[in-house]
Amino acid sequence: MKFYFLKTFNKIIVVIAICFLFSFAALITGCSFLPAIKKIACDIKAPAGDLKKKVGITLFENRTFFAVNNFEKIFHIKLAESLKETCSDILIIKPGDPEYPDQMAVPPRLASGQIDNLVFAETGRKLGLNAIVTGSLIDISGNKESKGILWFKDTHNFIRFQIAVEVYDTETGAKIFDDSFDDEIEVDEIDLNNLRTDNANEIPALNDALLNAVIPIGEKICDALSIQPWKGYVISSVADKIIISSGKRSGLILGDKLEVYDSGNIFEGKDSQKFFIPGPKIGEIKITALYPDRAEATLISGKSIKVGSTVKIKE
Repeated sequence: MKFYFLKTFNKIIVVIAICFLFSFAALITGCSFLPAIKKIACDIKAPAGDLKKKVGITLFENRTFFAVNNFEKIFHIKLAESLKETCSDILIIKPGDPEYPDQMAVPPRLASGQIDNLVFAETGRKLGLNAIVTGSLIDISGNKESKGILWFKDTHNFIRFQIAVEVYDTETGAKIFDDSFDDEIEVDEIDLNNLRTDNANEIPALNDALLNAVIPIGEKICDALSIQPWKGYVISSVADKIIISSGKRSGLILGDKLEVYDSGNIFEGKDSQKFFIPGPKIGEIKITALYPDRAEATLISGKSIKVGSTVKIKE
């Protein structure tokens, strides 16, 4: 099965390109060159220690005119399985899991129809998610092609489909992955007629191909997640007692020291989309109690730690 990546925005390449640009500019203009932007773009490190990043998956919508029940009911489950096999350092939650909130199963949308990435990020932070994976089946089409030469020509039937996939970072609300996956399978005349009469569920080859798409999709998502550092979030702050939305399952241990960063400032971009702006370090905390997906900590430096602040392992 051959997949064509139509609009790959490879995070690794983008980061390398941006860092090279800023490094080159810094040589010319010195350290004063856009220091804040340079820090955001280039201060990307490998995941700290053995901490596991937590990733949420939404239901994948079927936005075509064809009813493909297996896609909407099973695709996100198969994708979660693929990610678990490919990425050893992540935890997955998906629709149907006990801790999965109903309001996240279907992505919130702005009036423009775009995903409300800020609400997405806020929901993810409360769950201790580093990223949220979403997407949709956006096209299914069939066609006939003549292959061969002269009297050896033969007619072949094909069905083509396209799946869009996006991954959102919960610290900023920005996309760290945005890709479309396109595949074409050869079918017989009966299957092509089933598609044309809106009986896509009667085409086993199509259903199998859609589910098999999770393998290359999972690999690409894993590549994007692998360069993202582990992050946690403050969900309660009273005096010097802090609670974060990550715990034992993420690999935290008693006594771990975490750096706290401000991440409450918001920037409004194109089409009314809003993004969190990573801010400066505002303190440090120490883990004093652990639960599966929560941890208590005490403040050891800084003050006025706000709910929603980002925490990162102290190197």
